Amino acid sequence: WNRVSRGRAVNGVCSHSGRCEVDARAVDVSWLDIRVGVITAAEAHPESDKLYIETIDLGEPAGPRQILSGLAQHLPIDAVRGARVVVLCNLGSKKLGGVESQGMVLCAKGEGGLCFVTPPDGSAPGARVSFEGFAGEPEQNPKKLAKKKAWETCMPDLATDAEGVACYKGVAFATAEGKCTAAVRGAPIS
Repeated sequence: WNRVSRGRAVNGVCSHSGRCEVDARAVDVSWLDIRVGVITAAEAHPESDKLYIETIDLGEPAGPRQILSGLAQHLPIDAVRGARVVVLCNLGSKKLGGVESQGMVLCAKGEGGLCFVTPPDGSAPGARVSFEGFAGEPEQNPKKLAKKKAWETCMPDLATDAEGVACYKGVAFATAEGKCTAAVRGAPIS
């Protein structure tokens, strides 16, 4: 524990008691809450020719989330409906084209086009995607995630390998059922 210096945390996070906890955890992919989802419905955004409005089952008690994706110029809507996907869940809500989005569907995009990162068969909606060697629970405070620029820090190291396995720094995206993959190989993921 460290004390507050002039009302601010010194290399840490303050509690209401004025005590600070040092936050030594390095920003890496473990900060990101990446989970398996199923797109149960999708429709074109009424005011954008680039966006789809998707309803995605992430196995949450509160029910499915609404997520907007800029896929309309890359994938037909019938390829989106019913797709099994991998979703970044802890970015916080954001309005796109005036409509709230509650996450981000991860896709690989390269010379071979754009496609979803897909979970292995048998992965249930809500299953957490993990990365061997990167232990830790996802950051649940979207403001802290944004302040630490966790997504911006991790994104350059997300890509598919030569076999189409989705990776962070060469380590596979994985659920208990196996590795997540994409049809586009050797491509960045965002």
